[in-house]
Amino acid sequence: MKKTKILASMLVLAATCSGAYADNYARQTIQAYLPAYVNIKVEDCMLKSNINAETGNLTEAFNSVFKISSNDNIDLYLRAETMAENVGAVNGFYKKNGTVYIILGHTGVRPTATAIENIRQGNTDPEQNQNAIAYPVSSVKLTGNFTKEPVFVDDKARYEFSVKQGETTATTTISANVDKTTYSYNDKSGNYEAYIILTDTTT
Repeated sequence: MKKTKILASMLVLAATCSGAYADNYARQTIQAYLPAYVNIKVEDCMLKSNINAETGNLTEAFNSVFKISSNDNIDLYLRAETMAENVGAVNGFYKKNGTVYIILGHTGVRPTATAIENIRQGNTDPEQNQNAIAYPVSSVKLTGNFTKEPVFVDDKARYEFSVKQGETTATTTISANVDKTTYSYNDKSGNYEAYIILTDTTT
């Protein structure tokens, strides 16, 4: 029995022929490997609202929507980023008294990383969290084909969930009601923003 096997990249060709019988039959298998694949899209690249200067509340809530297509079971991670002065992106989600919040930072005069961390640690001194304002995450809901509901992992400050083959929609709702301990006259007028990111990688 003679067996020849050729492995090239992700394509496997296996040829088997028999020398004990007449050479009027031979079989060759061609095999290609398809890896697990996921495609993630957003309905809108940017969502906009306004902040009431007297209260700090948003004029309307945010609804962040991701469309997910997958050919297999995939673990996904939903995280937030807030831009800090001289540092760049830092974690924008945090949990306080059982509620998850997202921190929006001023786009022109970036909050310091310390100011953002003060909010995450529950510091209520308005002079210690300038140009960073927090709003609660009302819910993260899935519709479609999924195997695990979103769960917020405290020590990683992110949501984790799993989808299966097919299409799934993930909707994150940000409440319009500000965390009042993070809003004051110390917050400069202008645009405030954060990034919501959904990925299949942990970094």
